Amino acid sequence: MQLKYQAVFMDLQNKILSGYWPEGAMIPTEIELCRKHNVSRITVRRALDDLVQLGFIRRARGKGSFVCKTKPYAEYRTGLVSQDGLDSDSSIFNQIQEDVLYGPTTELAKNLLPLFQRHVDADEGVVRIRLVRSVGDHPYAVMSIFMPEYISDQIDRQLLIHKSFLDVYELCTGHKIVTLHRSVSAVIPDNEQCNLLGVRNGTAHLWMKNTACLADETSVAMNYAIYNGNLFDFAVKIDLNNPPKAML
Repeated sequence: MQLKYQAVFMDLQNKILSGYWPEGAMIPTEIELCRKHNVSRITVRRALDDLVQLGFIRRARGKGSFVCKTKPYAEYRTGLVSQDGLDSDSSIFNQIQEDVLYGPTTELAKNLLPLFQRHVDADEGVVRIRLVRSVGDHPYAVMSIFMPEYISDQIDRQLLIHKSFLDVYELCTGHKIVTLHRSVSAVIPDNEQCNLLGVRNGTAHLWMKNTACLADETSVAMNYAIYNGNLFDFAVKIDLNNPPKAML
């Protein structure tokens, strides 16, 4: 059975998602919402608090509640700038959680090496770097970056702390990433990932798989990432007169 505050939340969320209340619009006051839904002010405030936490609205003291124009961080770009498309004046900080080599006989290496156009019997493994990416003080992505051992040997971890993997790859190898192949889905992360992102357990966020390729389409790294849906929008600008080689 749906709780009262959930019914109020769903009604307000649907109005925002459908465009009934566009970006920047002021939504009805708490008193007006109480009357419309025949609920207490506590119930309305709980629904509004959830909308704030999920990045749908902002509340200005003495002025009211407004539909957010955009979330703080967005994939919005015209060119290949970084791994995740972040265009921000705030500094990037990557906290490395794990840096592990999986040997050539491990199941993970056997599964991934063929995807890098490398033979599964090659005398090398696959390295996984797991990190939490923050912008300013906000954690907004948990990433697992996989790469062949010979590429990992060239990657300076100190550079990776404040730069995207693509930037570090190009600086360390002298080779340019030309395309990213990307898949995007909505997921509910596990409790550990939610805690790393500082979000409520059981909430939906964005899952992305990125494959970074050279000009000859050779894959050099794969990134599986959970993006904080409360902070991050996936938005793209596409020039139809000059469409991108890969949808980013």
